[in-house]
Amino acid sequence: MSQVLNEAQEAADRVEALLQADADVYRELGRRLRELNPQMVATIARGSSDHAATFASYLIPFCTGRPVSSLAPSLVTVLKAPLNLDKQFVLAISQSGRSPDIVATVDCVKKSGALTAAILNDLESPLAKLAATVLPQHAGREGIAATKTVLCTLTAILRLVAEWTEDRDLLLRLKTLPAALRDAHRAGLALDENLLKGVSDAYVLSRGLGLSSALEVALKLKETCGMHAEAFSTAEVRHGPREIVNQEFIVIALALPGSGGGDVKAAAQELRAQGARVMLLDLANVPAAADPRLAPLIGLQTLYAWLARASVALGLDPDRPKTLTSKVVHTI
Repeated sequence: MSQVLNEAQEAADRVEALLQADADVYRELGRRLRELNPQMVATIARGSSDHAATFASYLIPFCTGRPVSSLAPSLVTVLKAPLNLDKQFVLAISQSGRSPDIVATVDCVKKSGALTAAILNDLESPLAKLAATVLPQHAGREGIAATKTVLCTLTAILRLVAEWTEDRDLLLRLKTLPAALRDAHRAGLALDENLLKGVSDAYVLSRGLGLSSALEVALKLKETCGMHAEAFSTAEVRHGPREIVNQEFIVIALALPGSGGGDVKAAAQELRAQGARVMLLDLANVPAAADPRLAPLIGLQTLYAWLARASVALGLDPDRPKTLTSKVVHTI
């Protein structure tokens, strides 16, 4: 079994550990956010962590009405922009907490008056020492291709929002998430690992809360399967990207309840008519996925198990990407 597959299997246990820890930290951050009443939220992240931030950019407005914007570190490290985020909330996400541009950007927004929090796996990192509140991922050590850290981060975002909004229903539903992730992993093991053979390009489609999972799957297709892949909302794929779809494409469609699942299925069928191979992940009959807030995690966990096996079926090693050798990317 590859390390990627093993870590994906471990994710449910790690999510369960996260949900059982740090209750006072989440409760206090929720109280501070209600007291602060920020008018907007900014996120700071890169890579898979930025895909989790995309989830936050849909979930937070959906649950609180506050808009969320991704704050590019280059605004601080390259452009030296005079940011003013006084009395706003900034959420940083990083597995390592050691990327210099992420740390510098959090330092800048903190000095500008923002309330800062960081979702982290390395609690001894510079970012852990800098953020006002740290929400541990409890993911344990992880290989190059992130799986369990992503699912733990998504869970932390859900828990944060539930405490902020005092949504007891969401907190109760989160208790069912570990079992749902175990079921999803088993479902992923049953998917055909040979589907990527004979294709050179992939589009990964979803909408709404599911777009973050589509972005993450596209990245994993590059990292573990050596395949060109792009993620699109189905609202965007019809604007021009569909023009290049042909028999060399596979379309992976994440049809998630509450996030435009019907439109995702329709778009997939349109691209099938252009010659693409289609893999449809339809979670309409998965009980836990009936809550649109949980569905992206269930879909992602299903595809993590499939991707690890598909990589091996292509004769590749998902644990050893050719060019990515470290969890910490040193950019400024």
